[in-house]
Amino acid sequence: MVRITASRHKSLALALVVTAAASLSGCHKHDQATAVQKAEATKAATAVGTSHNVLDALGGAANLGAFTKLAKSAGLEKTFGGVGDYTLFAPTDAALAKLSDTQRKLLESPDGRPQLLAMLRQHIATGYITQADLEKALARDGGAVSLASMGGSPVRLHRQGSAIFLGHGEAGPKIAASPIVARNGVIYPIDQVIAPAKR
Repeated sequence: MVRITASRHKSLALALVVTAAASLSGCHKHDQATAVQKAEATKAATAVGTSHNVLDALGGAANLGAFTKLAKSAGLEKTFGGVGDYTLFAPTDAALAKLSDTQRKLLESPDGRPQLLAMLRQHIATGYITQADLEKALARDGGAVSLASMGGSPVRLHRQGSAIFLGHGEAGPKIAASPIVARNGVIYPIDQVIAPAKR
């Protein structure tokens, strides 16, 4: 199995560094940081052919409405609408409908916020991982890759025939549709929910 670190065709590292510096300095520097962020976002949009961010792309997907609602409920609008790069493995509406009523109600409730955040983080990999990047990695070393996730536990992907599964074997989630490309991320619809990492 090969462990890969995602690399963006157009790096936004400069914008992130300037953003961090701006938080410790005055308004003038903040304005400069904002200008740099906008410029980098424009470059990224030109590179991938879309100005939509991850949040826009989620909202525009016909079969990801439930996941979009959960992401907004968790307060991820600013994260997905910003300049950071993310790769999402987003359960479809049908996948989330497989959860029990008790599980869904918990995730949608204020008391279930910790569980919601844990679940969402396990579906988010850091970096901009295109389908070409993923296919290239899967073609090496036995057809399995491991991606760093925001949940602390890596997301493992492997190929079985023409399908790409997450986890081990064929019982886990499977990429269910072509990826949706945004200027700051890529969204892969999947047919099951990834279980939160066990602590």
